[in-house]
Amino acid sequence: MEYTFDLNNRAFNAIKNNQKRIEIRATKNGDGQFDYSVIKPNDYINFISYDKEKIKCIVKEINWYKSIEELLMLEGTRYTLSSTNDYKEGIKSINSINGYQEAIKCNGVYAIHIEYLK
Repeated sequence: MEYTFDLNNRAFNAIKNNQKRIEIRATKNGDGQFDYSVIKPNDYINFISYDKEKIKCIVKEINWYKSIEELLMLEGTRYTLSSTNDYKEGIKSINSINGYQEAIKCNGVYAIHIEYLK
């Protein structure tokens, strides 16, 4: 399968520069919200930056966690975060994404291991 997701420019460029190899996503509650549990290894993800630049990645692995704390503890911060390498700042940053705190509380969170196909 192939999916397309928008991504802020900072995270987009970090993936493009091979600095971010794990995309963190949470399924929000509500009609029409994408369910990230359907993504499987060898699926493709097209990311579109806010500047409308596009890149294509292949999913290498996907892991589900009950909390962002658990995800960052087990996956680390080096390849998961594009804004900081600090564990506490990373939690704060992810929880500041609109709707993520509630979504993670209800549905958990996914660490999607990706490889940028240049």
